Amino acid sequence: MKRIRTGIVVGSVMCASMAFANYDRTDAVLAMADRLEAQGVDRAFVLDVMAQANKLDSVLNAMRRPAERKAWRDYRPIFLKPERVEAAKGFYATHRETLERAESTYGVSIPVILAIIGVETYYGRNKGSFRVVDALATLAFDYPPRSAFFLRELEQLFLLSREETLDPVALKGSYAGAMGFGQFIPSSYRAYAVDFDKDGSRDLIGNPVDAIGSVANYLAVHGWDAAYGIAAPVQNGAPAVEKMEAAVKVERSSAALAALGVQGIPAEWAALPLDVLGLQGAAGDEYWVVTKNLYVITRYNRSPLYAMAVTQLAAEIENALGL
Repeated sequence: MKRIRTGIVVGSVMCASMAFANYDRTDAVLAMADRLEAQGVDRAFVLDVMAQANKLDSVLNAMRRPAERKAWRDYRPIFLKPERVEAAKGFYATHRETLERAESTYGVSIPVILAIIGVETYYGRNKGSFRVVDALATLAFDYPPRSAFFLRELEQLFLLSREETLDPVALKGSYAGAMGFGQFIPSSYRAYAVDFDKDGSRDLIGNPVDAIGSVANYLAVHGWDAAYGIAAPVQNGAPAVEKMEAAVKVERSSAALAALGVQGIPAEWAALPLDVLGLQGAAGDEYWVVTKNLYVITRYNRSPLYAMAVTQLAAEIENALGL
């Protein structure tokens, strides 16, 4: 992600951005303030926060160049590194009891929970440096392709801040407004965060215990099934793939895929709904038969490349930990 360099010229640009954003004066923000007031959020507070929100070109640049647009051969090396597996081992050693409790409570395996947090923030090392209110305001008002979505997230930020006693101006996160160890956007934070240590707050930003439980809860709510695997390599998968590196639907039977010539489908998946994912690997095209668990991971991040990075990192972590 691009970081803004310091300097006189850049500083002038930032000052201009702060002077001319004026988000608090837009009809959309005034309407949002009215809606939030009806839900018990102080209207003047909302407008004051929005007066402090800045338009960030760095956010727009990052949104236009996401890593998920890379081919698998270039995307995979970003996350599948020995150093990340070593970091997972350290995080596991520190939080083993919590991870075991999350696995027992939600049925999501420890390696998958570790892989999600590892891919998202390198176990808390990189939670994001953008002010969340700046990121969401920029995308809500200056990124037309998804303005409606991010305006809703901006509204959710104020509701979340009230519920969890957070300062919306102080919160830091990703260029898309995601926060904490597991990078939850405001609506997901409100819907799926859990107080896993029972201390009265759901802290996904500074509390790895709550973050671990919340990642597991998110996957469980979206249909994770511990009885299934996630993905397995297959041969002759091309006839079953209309477009490489496209979203999976997991609606076809093992028999239907076999009838297309797909070989190597695990026998224990014979009765499951499946799909085939094609990836552009470093050694050529590769094909994977996937279960609904891979689809569940794409509810966390819509990219099938993200889901496969989590899957393969989880496998390496499982092997390293001997689980």
